[in-house]
Amino acid sequence: MQQLSLTLEPGLAQKFRDMRECFASCVYARGLGRVAAAIDVAPSNLSAMLSGERNLDPGLVEKYMAHFGDATPAQFWAARWLQDAQSRQQQAMAQLPDLVDRLSRLMAEAGRA
Repeated sequence: MQQLSLTLEPGLAQKFRDMRECFASCVYARGLGRVAAAIDVAPSNLSAMLSGERNLDPGLVEKYMAHFGDATPAQFWAARWLQDAQSRQQQAMAQLPDLVDRLSRLMAEAGRA
C-alpha cells in the first residue's frame, strides 16, 4: 500500500462555491471552445452545464483533467472533503496575524485607531 501525499493550494476550498464553479473557472481560463472540443461536447452544451442549466457529467471533468493535465477540480474536492478538523484549525490560526494587521491598517485609515 502506498501513502498518498497532497499539497493543496491554500484557500482552494474557499475560492469556489462548488465543483461547478471550480470547473467553470478552469474551462474559461483555457477557452470554452478549446475545452469543449477536447472533451467532445458542443460549446453550447458545455456552457449550459457550467451555468447549471444542464447536469454536469463528472466524466467530462475527468476527461478535462486527463487532456489538459490540470488536477484543479480534484484538488478542490480534496481540499473541500479530505482535510481533518485539526488541519482546518491550523490554517485558520495561520491567517489570523495577517487579518489582525489588515484590520489595524483599515482602522487607522478610517481614523479610528
